[in-house]
Amino acid sequence: MGPFRLSAGDGGRIEVASKRGQALIATLAVSRGGDRTRSWLQERLWGSRQQPQAQASLRRELSNLRRIVNGPHGTLIDADHNRVWIELDRVEVADLSPRASGEFLEGLDIQGEEAFEDWLREQRRAIEARLERDAIGQVRLPETIIDLSKPVPGFAGRPAIAVLPLNNLTGDDALAYLADGISEELSEGLARLKWLPVIARSASFLYRGREIELRQIGAALGARYIVEGSLRRSRDILRLGLQMADVETGLSVWSHTIDIPLAFTQAMLDELIREIVGVMDMRIDAAEKTRASSRAPDRMDVDDLIWRGRWHLHRFTREDSELAESCFREALALAPNSAEALIQLTFFHARSIWAERKEEGRMRELRALAQRAMVADGEDGRGFMYAGMAELWMRQTQKALALFDKAVELNPSLSLAHAQIGSAHILRDAPAAAEAPLRLALRLGPNDEHNFYVLGELAVAHYMMGQWDRAIDHADQSLLRRTAYWYAHTTKINALIEKGEIEEAQFAARHLMQAKPDFSPRFVDWLPFSDPRWNDRLKSGLRRAGIG
Repeated sequence: MGPFRLSAGDGGRIEVASKRGQALIATLAVSRGGDRTRSWLQERLWGSRQQPQAQASLRRELSNLRRIVNGPHGTLIDADHNRVWIELDRVEVADLSPRASGEFLEGLDIQGEEAFEDWLREQRRAIEARLERDAIGQVRLPETIIDLSKPVPGFAGRPAIAVLPLNNLTGDDALAYLADGISEELSEGLARLKWLPVIARSASFLYRGREIELRQIGAALGARYIVEGSLRRSRDILRLGLQMADVETGLSVWSHTIDIPLAFTQAMLDELIREIVGVMDMRIDAAEKTRASSRAPDRMDVDDLIWRGRWHLHRFTREDSELAESCFREALALAPNSAEALIQLTFFHARSIWAERKEEGRMRELRALAQRAMVADGEDGRGFMYAGMAELWMRQTQKALALFDKAVELNPSLSLAHAQIGSAHILRDAPAAAEAPLRLALRLGPNDEHNFYVLGELAVAHYMMGQWDRAIDHADQSLLRRTAYWYAHTTKINALIEKGEIEEAQFAARHLMQAKPDFSPRFVDWLPFSDPRWNDRLKSGLRRAGIG
């Protein structure tokens, strides 16, 4: 407690002048296991810098600290490619009991590094809570229990989620750091969704190992959704089991078991977290839309209107689209500065432009609305994604890719943004580059209602590469999810023509006209390929199959 101080075994003071050096030592010393990933340290201590600069700064700081604290009697701080650690058996953290005076790391602030400030606040709260818990001998629930059927103060009516610490059931205490690390990174990944408030780790971790009903924990924390799980060991693998429950209904919303090799890397864990967050996003989204659809119209607030609008929008009918727009506009009228209402209205316009092949003027309107959303919340990747979609449809592919890249930087689990990156590569005549982001989109959102579009894009990419059978297969998968999707029909017909299967192509053409009676080859002219010969080629295949 009090200001940072590092002392040698003989009591002599070891001077660490750099504030980031002090912070680095402190974060390692109080972490379970004494280690942190390089990416974790870079984000908190050099998060205001570009990634290459942050990586170089961490290397320099480690080099300086090694010279200061490592000596002839052994190594105190060391690192490998992924992790940085401190030898905990050579470190004693100063007294954190009620006898100690001052505040944890008193006076230590790093200008511009908000992530470090957030971590420091969480540590101070956790220390205060631990001292209170030790004083009373047990964790106490708040005197006032939150009614989860009503909006939680400070969350603007949005549902919140809490990630409890994973139970380390491996039988190996050395793996406790991994269980906690997965919990922490899962919380951080969910926080990037922006629309979903995440309860602070310092509050959630107070319930480690406590036999308390999830509903009580949810009421105490103000969380509608609780994530819990365990880490087990089975021979040469680690088995991660996760479950997400709606504590208001008591029902499990999602559960999954994932095997992790013992020789895992940080990159593997990053990809795992990204995919888990993507799936959770979709499951909570679906649950909240269902909840809003059953609520009486005269009881709806801004948040209810947004969720009701999303429910209508994903029913894919003209009438529901009109009702969705009405809900979003009403929500925006009630809360003109609501970033979420702006984002959902922007999404409505994007869907409308794509479905109805609207003119460039509407695309410029979409771009302006997306820019308003970006200003309302510059940390939400969705605004950047919708702005990128407008640029893409106006054939500004490089601008679009830059915006999509920013969207996934802000939210690596934003599946639709990864799919849009794939679409941009297709439209700029680089289909081979499209497959990886499109398949990542499917992994991030395996049950997303937009997967008909993603599978359709994979069909187009394979068609452009001359892989006719794979194009037909993906087009069929797309059409299983949305029978009237004319673009997938068009791709399948053209792939059959290229294979020389004219009768099958003609049959597929009749199927298209049955599913989409108003279809015309003019629809193809709207597709914003950078090389218009692709538009001509697709229309030629339709003519050979008997359309147009």
